[in-house]
Amino acid sequence: MPTHPLTHHEILTLVEPFTRQGHHPDLAATNRLERRLVFKPVERTLETSESELSEILQLENRDGNTFRLTRTLTCVTPSDKKLEAKLEIEGTDPADLLACVDSIAPERQFRFGQGHRIAKSYRLIRGSGFTLDGAPSVQKVLTKMSAHVDDLLVTATAPTFKADPEALIEIKPTGEYKAVPDDLLAVLGWDWGLIQRRKDIWKSSLRLRGREPDRSNRAEHKLERMVDHLVQTFTEAPARFHERLVGARWQVVLRRAIPLLISLGLIGAAAASSRLPLADDSPIRMMMMNLPGFLMVFVFCMRKLPVIEVPPIPRRLNEPAWREPASLSAATP
Repeated sequence: MPTHPLTHHEILTLVEPFTRQGHHPDLAATNRLERRLVFKPVERTLETSESELSEILQLENRDGNTFRLTRTLTCVTPSDKKLEAKLEIEGTDPADLLACVDSIAPERQFRFGQGHRIAKSYRLIRGSGFTLDGAPSVQKVLTKMSAHVDDLLVTATAPTFKADPEALIEIKPTGEYKAVPDDLLAVLGWDWGLIQRRKDIWKSSLRLRGREPDRSNRAEHKLERMVDHLVQTFTEAPARFHERLVGARWQVVLRRAIPLLISLGLIGAAAASSRLPLADDSPIRMMMMNLPGFLMVFVFCMRKLPVIEVPPIPRRLNEPAWREPASLSAATP
């Protein structure tokens, strides 16, 4: 593992494939001690939305053999809100890493629609060979998705480890919202968690299933659907949320009641077993006597402890609007 800073000769060697593509080193931003090479911003235009992009490349080489190339795209929306999308890839050949990054067009990392703007970040995995058009074969793994939905900043972070089954979702409102239901996202399906309020941030989760690349593809599709759901929900009156999704809200109630129903079922089964004419050495009696202990071990081995609760009945939201009027929220007492 090299301990010496990047030398002038190393920098000239590393930047050669980049300068051929129009990327020039930014020596003021480069950190030679940490062996991190930064390139000057390149201005681009998104053809799909005519938005301006700033592209910055960063090449790191800390162990001498492996390089990490990061492309950061920053888009400034018409409302002066910034969206950032990243690509990361590791390998041994900087020129090949650059070709892999360039094979992902900036348009594929952004989505602009009515009432929302989305930026998606990926980790690239180099495949073997090349595609039919000569580009390197790469696999995209979703790492983060950010979106602006009116005055909401929505962030979904994919798990770092394959064994982690959930993506974490944070929604940060800049306005003053009233009576937001805790099943705001849970109505989208059984993989979605309830909203938990932490000061000025709403937190939730999305259970991810399968293996790559299907796992990332499904997560991306579901998160885009979440953004569309938020746009539709907050452009309508609160009462419409219940009217339109009353069936899905009752399914959430059923899901939340499952731990309670299982507990009541076990209590009922234990009470009934005491009246059965079973011998003291009966295997069935022994199994039923030890079942609670096995269930407790199973519950405590779960990643999340189930919540035993009586779920609230979904009701129609009677607020006239989701947000406080700007004149009222800005007023001082």
